Amino acid sequence: MEERTVFTLKQAAELLNCHTETLRRSIKDGHLFAAKIGKEYRISKTDLEHYWTAKGGGALFDDSPRPERPAARKKQEKGPEQLKLPT
Repeated sequence: MEERTVFTLKQAAELLNCHTETLRRSIKDGHLFAAKIGKEYRISKTDLEHYWTAKGGGALFDDSPRPERPAARKKQEKGPEQLKLPT
């Protein structure tokens, strides 16, 4: 596959396996940065990857740094302690 640094909305949607309207709404909401050239959006590789990792996805491209996943929370064995009020 050809190495790209900029994607059209359709190419980005195909890459993320989602609908173009999903990405268009994310752009309008400010969650995904894109440039509008004429009537078409162009999304940089970096912005697309930031959007993907912010949504919980892993590395999107082979040359991408692997984000660290947050450590799994340990299950609490007992509930929270109650506060005792002075009487």
